[in-house]
Amino acid sequence: MVDRDTPSVRERRLARELRLLRTGERLHAKDVAARLGWSPSKVSRIETARTGITADDLDRLLELYRVPDDHADLLRRLAPSARPRGWWDAYADTLSAGYANLIRLEAGSRALRCFGALVPHALLQTPDYVRQVVLSTWERPAPPEVERRVQVCRRRQEVLDAADPMQLWAVLDESVLHRAAGAPGTPDGATVLRGQLAWLAEVAGRPNVTLQVLPFDAGLPPVTAGSFSVLESRATGTPDVVYLENKTRIAFVDGEAEVHRYGRAFQLLTEMALDPAASIGLIERLASAR
Repeated sequence: MVDRDTPSVRERRLARELRLLRTGERLHAKDVAARLGWSPSKVSRIETARTGITADDLDRLLELYRVPDDHADLLRRLAPSARPRGWWDAYADTLSAGYANLIRLEAGSRALRCFGALVPHALLQTPDYVRQVVLSTWERPAPPEVERRVQVCRRRQEVLDAADPMQLWAVLDESVLHRAAGAPGTPDGATVLRGQLAWLAEVAGRPNVTLQVLPFDAGLPPVTAGSFSVLESRATGTPDVVYLENKTRIAFVDGEAEVHRYGRAFQLLTEMALDPAASIGLIERLASAR
């Protein structure tokens, strides 16, 4: 598991790949350093993701390791220097390292599969619902802070509207559709929930969004610990990151075996859940009944 303050999981993958390439060429770090005019410690820092790598340095390593063009292109896409600055950089002073990393990962992902045990995924929440989520705490964030968080979440949702949009497949526990969406002390939870349900039914009609509901009578889900999200990289075309998000911490899981287990759990959830058409029908009925 990767903590929120560590390098991005894709930077860690790049570091591992470079280390494997070096050992595959039967080179020691000191050999690479001698050939490229670096210090051995620089090679070590790159291979442990303790420091980033420039595009020029990466190209020199790829040439030294005789990496085929298609593999080299993949590794270049994993490098931080290959990814342009995003809108989130304007919020650098107010976003935690973990949240900023999460947004970068989503922006660089081809697909996202997620299970919502308590609330819809943030990419599916209406502004009013986001506002209530922010306020559902013993803390009392100032109104400007609440609106900033709502704005960041709305910008985060732009991945679904891009020219090449993210493919989103979400499974929601049925309880999410019944729980009044009001923070403590606010009277309009039913209204907020009705608007959220209407939006879920609408967004589920998009070609890049699949939405399923896990009904109460389906039994216990395979992940009783709660919500999770699996990201599929545009660079690799495979699921490579799981993240677990809550109010105070974002944890990233990038071990291949663990990612695979979450992927299998999500597959089972889709088999237990109502199909997309039945799910939308249920959501629409609940929205009209409120």
